Amino acid sequence: MPIKTKLLCLLLVCLLPLAAACVETAVLYRGATVSSVPVVALQEGPPVADRWETFDLAIDYTYQRNGDNLELSGQARLSQHYRDNYGGVTRMQTYLFFLDQDARVLETVSIVTPWNGIEDAQKFSNSFTMPAGTTAISFGYSGAVNGMDGDASFYELPLSRQ
Repeated sequence: MPIKTKLLCLLLVCLLPLAAACVETAVLYRGATVSSVPVVALQEGPPVADRWETFDLAIDYTYQRNGDNLELSGQARLSQHYRDNYGGVTRMQTYLFFLDQDARVLETVSIVTPWNGIEDAQKFSNSFTMPAGTTAISFGYSGAVNGMDGDASFYELPLSRQ
């Protein structure tokens, strides 16, 4: 086999895993169950305001559902622990999960990107067409912070496929 053909084959073999790793956000966590964080049952009608909170992150949000359309706005903020002990955000993805009646992920969307400053509240406002079968939503995140005493990473994602 000519050397060019061998090199081309080697290149394709090396690039194939990289291409497979490029997954569209919408299919991230599809089929996984949200079980360790609050799940918000969606209601039709006037706007609903509430707070979704974990040790790492608080999201104050308002939503209004009209059929398959969802208007969602609010702000996300890292917990006091991170604001007191770390100086910067090195990576942060914040997600909205559309869930079915069994709290299984139907679709994932990114709602806060990029993340600006560890002290700042990150505002968001989005309109979505929800996938068929959506009865609830939840949030999730994956992030990393840095500080004088080191780095820390944290996440809350629906990783269970029960």
